[in-house]
Amino acid sequence: MLTTIALILSILLQLIAVISALWLLRYARSRIAWVLIAIALLFMAIRRVFDLIAHLGYKSGSSYLIIDEWLGILVSIIMAIAVIAIARILYSLSKAEQEKEESEKRFSTLFHNSSDEIFLADLEGNFLEVNQLACDSLGYSQQEFKRMNFRDIKTPKYVEKVQRNIQLILIKGKLTYESEHLAKDGRILSLEMKSRLINYQGQKAILSIARDITERRQIERKILRAVISAEERERERIAKEIHDDLGPLMSTIKLYVNELESEDLENHERNEFISRTNEILDEAINSTRAIANNLTPRVINDFGLIKAVESFCKKVNLSQKVNIIYEATVSERFDQTIELVLYRVITELLNNSIKHAQAAKIEIYIEKFDNILQLTYMDDGIGFDLDTVLNKEDGGMGLKNIISRLQSINGSYKIHSKKEAGTLVVVEVKLANQYSK
Repeated sequence: MLTTIALILSILLQLIAVISALWLLRYARSRIAWVLIAIALLFMAIRRVFDLIAHLGYKSGSSYLIIDEWLGILVSIIMAIAVIAIARILYSLSKAEQEKEESEKRFSTLFHNSSDEIFLADLEGNFLEVNQLACDSLGYSQQEFKRMNFRDIKTPKYVEKVQRNIQLILIKGKLTYESEHLAKDGRILSLEMKSRLINYQGQKAILSIARDITERRQIERKILRAVISAEERERERIAKEIHDDLGPLMSTIKLYVNELESEDLENHERNEFISRTNEILDEAINSTRAIANNLTPRVINDFGLIKAVESFCKKVNLSQKVNIIYEATVSERFDQTIELVLYRVITELLNNSIKHAQAAKIEIYIEKFDNILQLTYMDDGIGFDLDTVLNKEDGGMGLKNIISRLQSINGSYKIHSKKEAGTLVVVEVKLANQYSK
């Protein structure tokens, strides 16, 4: 009786195992393995059915023995194939796990050795992870950061913008904006933030990459101060020229005109006053033209950049104080703003080379490559240290003016200079179609 119950229980358990194996097909990576296991279990259940029949006293001939033996062989073969298939799955899982660990190590290396600060926060702005650079820059530890929110490191000016930025990130999926972080020691860092919505451990999170632009902001402020200072000096110069040149001439003309109103003047005296008034008027007109030419060189308007630079270089060469080699492989006209800016840049560079660098030889080349206008300027002067000049509060105005002028037309520049090794300046301006004439 117990044997009968055991056989029936074995059959039921194997049938349950078959059903379970078939149910696992929806989750299995390799369905063939579970199909084979289900078939093997079914065959094993059939063998147990035959054993139950034999135990209950039903006769079974040689055909039963043959079927039982073949079922046993089939079960062994199927199970062997299934085990091999499962072993391959386990090997691939092990390899995938290894690759995952290596990937995590690579990610961790990149995360903590990035040249930018990286913050991972939830949708409320609470920090989940930060990289080492963020800790070093702001002075907080990893543990401290995980108890903090984005609001805790923002300056008062940007605290109220945190929630608005999070809402924009949720709507757009990504956002680029500028912000300020307040370090633990009170330092203020200007940053450009790039935030993106990502999936992190099964939930939405915000990944933010922050690039420190504090130095760039400082340089921009210095350049802005240089521009304002240059504009102020230009206004003062124009006011002085008008006051010193035109002012006396206008006063003299007024004096003569008042004298012409006198009834006591003889005809020859009146004619002489008129003649002198005309002479002074001519001088005033010439002075006005000179002032206007200093503001916007007439040669630029009439003949363009190439001819204007050529004319200026010839005038400087006449002094025989410096030898200027000038070559231009382009003769077309460009947008007047670009021409005027490059003309001012060249004259400023020449002034620096002659006045400060004590150069004996200067080379100027103007070329065009596709839609790029390139200016190459070289001198053999005493050179200078670029960082020192740019960081001086009371110096380097000419160089700062050059940089600000080029930025106004989105021009790029490279300045190479060493003491006693001369100076090389390469300027490139991208020309839009509407710029060429």
